[in-house]
Amino acid sequence: MTNQTVPALSLVAMGISLIFAVLIPVGLFIFYRKKYDAKIKPFVTGCAVFAIFALVLEGIFHAIILGGGRAEAFMAKPVLYGLYGGFMAGLFEETGRFIAFKTVLKNSQDDDTTALMYGAGHGGFEAFYLLFSVAITNIVFSVMINTGNTELLTKTLSGAALEKMEETFTTLLTTNPLMFAAGVIERIPAVALHISFSVLVWFAVKNKDKWYLYPLAFILHFAVDAVVGSLSAMKANVVLMEAMCYAFAVLTVLIAVFVWKKQTVKKGITSTESVIE
Repeated sequence: MTNQTVPALSLVAMGISLIFAVLIPVGLFIFYRKKYDAKIKPFVTGCAVFAIFALVLEGIFHAIILGGGRAEAFMAKPVLYGLYGGFMAGLFEETGRFIAFKTVLKNSQDDDTTALMYGAGHGGFEAFYLLFSVAITNIVFSVMINTGNTELLTKTLSGAALEKMEETFTTLLTTNPLMFAAGVIERIPAVALHISFSVLVWFAVKNKDKWYLYPLAFILHFAVDAVVGSLSAMKANVVLMEAMCYAFAVLTVLIAVFVWKKQTVKKGITSTESVIE
């Protein structure tokens, strides 16, 4: 390593990302709790379902399917990689939602704000997990670079592992500082999508004649992850990927708001009041 240091602005951006990792889920919880007197249980359930279905169960399947060097083969075919990632995310997360509404939250069907609080928990915990883990890792590595202690991370490494670690150091040194806060911008449409998917699946479970809303949530989830995943594998422009996220989020929110207005019956929320904001 040279005597280069990670810019102070980069560390500030990492700190902002770390703050928002906590602010997003806490802010969502407080908003729905205060504005609609939403129950706490759906929020906790949303957090748990994301952890179990997206991190544990989906992670196990990825390890099985992409193990043995197969991940590189998938990455070499961006469209295939995107389709696979979108399918798995949609399958596990929407199924997790469906099961939660059918079981743990089945006694809350007279309170439609359950869907909102669940979505806040699911999307909020994902935001916390992704932003916090990346930000804290970046900060620790950056401090070690700036204090000249990188050998603590590299002394036991060799070959490909050492090469990868050195690439990480180079990325921290050369990346535009503002990019370290880009994850916050990405989480805004992601959270909106999760709340919207939750609304769709909620009414699919609650009203048997609306069963098609569950596969609709899966299709929309699959589509956004497939497109963005493919673009990411192609190393497409970040602005393009974010634009696609926001476009999908706007479309999905509009669909969810339409469904909500037609179906809500509880907590004093009228048929003309939008709550997915």
